Amino acid sequence: MAGEALNRVGDHISSFKLIPGGHGKFDIRINGELVAEHRHEPNAHIFPDLQDLLKAVNERVGETVS
Repeated sequence: MAGEALNRVGDHISSFKLIPGGHGKFDIRINGELVAEHRHEPNAHIFPDLQDLLKAVNERVGETVS
């Protein structure tokens, strides 16, 4: 997911930092604001949707990224 997002919006990202979390959990933040997360529920791992992530980036950079 990170690679695909960077391929699509890399020109709009000034820095990218991956910080591993416990049990594969991760958050995606833009300028400190949580925009997506991988969370665990009792019987499922819920991954963020790439299109939702791209929409969040688009809203912050004011351009259409696909």
